[in-house]
Amino acid sequence: MPPSEPAIEQRLLQNDPEALALVIRWISTVVTWPRFWSLRREWPDLVQEALARVVESLREGRFDDRRDFHFYVQGIARHTALRALEAAVHREGKEHRGSVETMGTDPGRSPLEDLAGRQFLRKVMDHASEECRCLMRMYYLEEKSYEEIAAELDLPVGTVKSRLSRCLEGARKAAQSVRRRRKPEMVR
Repeated sequence: MPPSEPAIEQRLLQNDPEALALVIRWISTVVTWPRFWSLRREWPDLVQEALARVVESLREGRFDDRRDFHFYVQGIARHTALRALEAAVHREGKEHRGSVETMGTDPGRSPLEDLAGRQFLRKVMDHASEECRCLMRMYYLEEKSYEEIAAELDLPVGTVKSRLSRCLEGARKAAQSVRRRRKPEMVR
């Protein structure tokens, strides 16, 4: 019977390049989520910080090997990115522009109204297909031109325009259906 291969966490502590690459990929998947888009300039640093936390955690014996190591690593990455997002918001003294978390906010509205706006927008986006969410994110959040999107997705510019138009029509219909299902607003 051949000897069993060491667990990925042991291989990571032994500086195995394959284990290191896999853990970095898991961390990168989390820190590049749309909710952390506003941190894109900090992504390399966030990956390094999360990796250091994972290794420190393993060295200190905080990982229980009965848990799934993949989810453990992604939890640390998520925590690291959330802390960085909070720090960025506090550092700038305002909400981070371009963040999915802050879409639907308006400086003239109360925090409760902002929360309702963000929840409404999330519900509308939940009704959109993955392709539509991708196109809307690229066009509105990343502020890419039709030409840039077309080049990145390897599509004709006209196709990008028509798909985005259909996506917006679908979002409009979803917004109407979400509005109809909303409870009446509280009387002030």
